[in-house]
Amino acid sequence: MIFWCACGITATQLAWPFTLIATIGPSATVSAVVDALSGPSVQTQILRYGVIPQVALFVWAASYVVLTVTRSAKALTFAPILMALWVGISIYCQFGIRAVLTPDGLSVETLPALLPSMLAQVVGAVAFWAYFKQADAPRAFFTR
Repeated sequence: MIFWCACGITATQLAWPFTLIATIGPSATVSAVVDALSGPSVQTQILRYGVIPQVALFVWAASYVVLTVTRSAKALTFAPILMALWVGISIYCQFGIRAVLTPDGLSVETLPALLPSMLAQVVGAVAFWAYFKQADAPRAFFTR
């Protein structure tokens, strides 16, 4: 199940650049991406904070797919670490987006809005970590 989710994440993240290339062409795609990710505007800052966790999740998913297909024992170590890095990056970027939206700075009132999604990500990552460290199925699969 985790493998197929990782395949879906990888395919989805690979689809958008190809869709953009098919729509506006290769040179216009590069220009559009650079223009969208550079600049001081609020929209650009939010876009950057939104793209960074997606790239981190793509790195985890692509790595997990490769490690699973090759049945590498390194998956037992790298997959949970990359998942934890994604959670950390995601939480940082959630606070970054909130900071961009509140020019007066972050306050205690912003935490309740962010807490449910952050808690869900942490719980999911901890469960994934525990599954890879304690369960017999991953150990049996990745150590031939």
